[in-house]
Amino acid sequence: MLAAALVAVVTVAVACAPMAPPFPAEKDGGLDPDTAPQANVAAYSTRGPNDVGVITVEIEPGRQAEVWYPAPAGAATGGTPEKYDVREFLAPSLNALLAPGVTAEFVTDSVRGLPVAPGGPYPLALFSHGASSYRLQSTVLTTHLASWGFVVISPDYFERGLQALGGTPPAPTRSDTDVADLAFNAAVALNTSGALAGAIDTTRLFPFGHSAGGGTSTRLSTRTNVSSWIAMSSGVNLTPTLTNPNPTVPVALADPTKNVMWITGQQDNIATYGSVINAYNYSAGEKKLVAIPLVGHNNAMTDICEIARDQGGLVGLALAAGLPLPDFILNLARDGCISPPYATGFDSWPVVRHFITAEMRYRAGLDAQPVGLGVGVTANFGALAPTYTHAE
Repeated sequence: MLAAALVAVVTVAVACAPMAPPFPAEKDGGLDPDTAPQANVAAYSTRGPNDVGVITVEIEPGRQAEVWYPAPAGAATGGTPEKYDVREFLAPSLNALLAPGVTAEFVTDSVRGLPVAPGGPYPLALFSHGASSYRLQSTVLTTHLASWGFVVISPDYFERGLQALGGTPPAPTRSDTDVADLAFNAAVALNTSGALAGAIDTTRLFPFGHSAGGGTSTRLSTRTNVSSWIAMSSGVNLTPTLTNPNPTVPVALADPTKNVMWITGQQDNIATYGSVINAYNYSAGEKKLVAIPLVGHNNAMTDICEIARDQGGLVGLALAAGLPLPDFILNLARDGCISPPYATGFDSWPVVRHFITAEMRYRAGLDAQPVGLGVGVTANFGALAPTYTHAE
């Protein structure tokens, strides 16, 4: 009887043990980027042939989005480069704690109000920023994509943004996908009338995002007008636990018709390397994994680490002003920003710029075959050569 009872206990324990979901079937039939004529050319690490224009649109009362677009080469000559101050995105209660002369400015590679370049309609990319951040956090990437032939729109996700810290966001609370819908509808309106009329291909959408925005992009990729997405510094945890013994693979990852690039820093302490590898392993469609050494959460993916670097960066400014920010916000903001040991943004941006531009141009059909997406392209990046793998 005792033996039978022990067998029963073991059987129940095994039956109830946490189970990781099975990996998807191996994808086969896609074009191997290693075989493309320009497989190992880092063609997109430098700025594209277009100058970049920028406009700001209101997508609902109190909520804005930034839009970057290709402008004719030379159109920006003599123009004033657009810049922003992170203070613009702080809640009034926090802003009031900063002395009037304190600035946290970043100069972007765009000029406001330029004409749109001929040759459209241009593919539409939607950028989603991370937690405790703001819509302009990655202009080093959004302007770069525009220079290579994309219209890029980036809305404020107040619900997780800087504006929600110490204040009430200036627009109704919405889900991240609802905010993305507002941004997409704004792009449709821009394509209907005004300076960008007819310049935007609104039949397709190419989501990409950083950190929490990578999760937004993954959720958006279930839609019929989305065939591929890019998630930066964003992973998926499918490790079973006692409270979640049978985790479910996100719908987009389980769909073999959806294509994804996961790109991250090997020293990221926020989105751990293991969670990004997990996301790659569970992606059923064509997939790529780019993991860059000397890169943390922010330095290669955002403007953030180079803002006010000579004043201790954004964290240094916050601490000097006595802003009451919790430790997790301070840790999030500084991850990847201390150089050394991390690479500076200026050194690491070219790697991310190349990979996201190469992937998005290929998926949008701007390149008939993938350019610079063969494994040999990593040799172009010296000490920042990423660990790179792909499967088709």
